[in-house]
Order: sequence, then structure tokens, then C-alpha cells
Amino acid sequence: MLYFKSCPRCHTGAIEHNSDSWGQYLLCLMCGYQRDFEPGINPIAEIAQARLDLERKAAGVALEEAAVA
Repeated sequence: MLYFKSCPRCHTGAIEHNSDSWGQYLLCLMCGYQRDFEPGINPIAEIAQARLDLERKAAGVALEEAAVA
């Protein structure tokens, strides 16, 4: 299944929800972002969680850079 314009990293890429012998994963067809997740979890909820994780990481980096400067 494809989720258009939902990539947590590039914000414009289409996320493909797929699975292989190791489990389920999300893959951005534009920038290559990949995230594995457990079976039974809704892919839309996983995309939202990935977006929150990246925003928190970016905010933490910005705070560290401000502290150093």
C-alpha cells in the first residue's frame, strides 16, 4: 500500500507499506527512509510515531547547538 506525501523525513515522498521474510516495514520511494515495525501495528500510526520521533530528535539537536553556541 502507498501513502502519498507522508514521509517523516522528506515530507513529499510516498511511503510504501510492505513486508518480507523479516517482517513489516515502511519505505519512502523518494528519499529511501526505512522503518521496521512489529506486526499488528497500524502503518498510519507507525508513520505518525516516526514523524514525532524525527521532530523530537531535530528539536534536541537544535537545543544542543544553542547550548554550545
